[in-house]
Amino acid sequence: MGRFNSPPSARLTRKAKEITDATYQILASDHGKTLMLNRAAGMTLTLPADTTFVGFTVKMVVRDTFTGTWEVTCETDGDLFFGGIFLSSVAAKSDRFGPNGSSNDTLKADSDAKGRLSGGFVNFTLMGANEWLVDGVLAAGGTPGTPFADT
Repeated sequence: MGRFNSPPSARLTRKAKEITDATYQILASDHGKTLMLNRAAGMTLTLPADTTFVGFTVKMVVRDTFTGTWEVTCETDGDLFFGGIFLSSVAAKSDRFGPNGSSNDTLKADSDAKGRLSGGFVNFTLMGANEWLVDGVLAAGGTPGTPFADT
């Protein structure tokens, strides 16, 4: 069989990696992985440098509802987030939030309203120097608020 005849499931399988530490440096080898966030007390994840290859993608799934702050930051100064996240709430009107495009380089879910409840997911894709595309759906409690912030 030729190289194009391998089973589709072998090519499309996304590997999961459980994260339980307070801090985690996302590695180039995490490309294409789903990071299962499982530390209620909170955690800070740092994206790889923007010199990592364009198209680097990682997905994060909130496996355990956070009681502490869940934060995703950029490793490189000057990196910015673009795109947006939909926050879904059963208690209030759901809403969409986007980074401001000029200074937001952190996703900071420091309250239930900012998407730290279990079941949400967010994707980060490196688009080039200083540019990360962010998209996803997070579960919020109460009236949703923007999770995007400056360092």
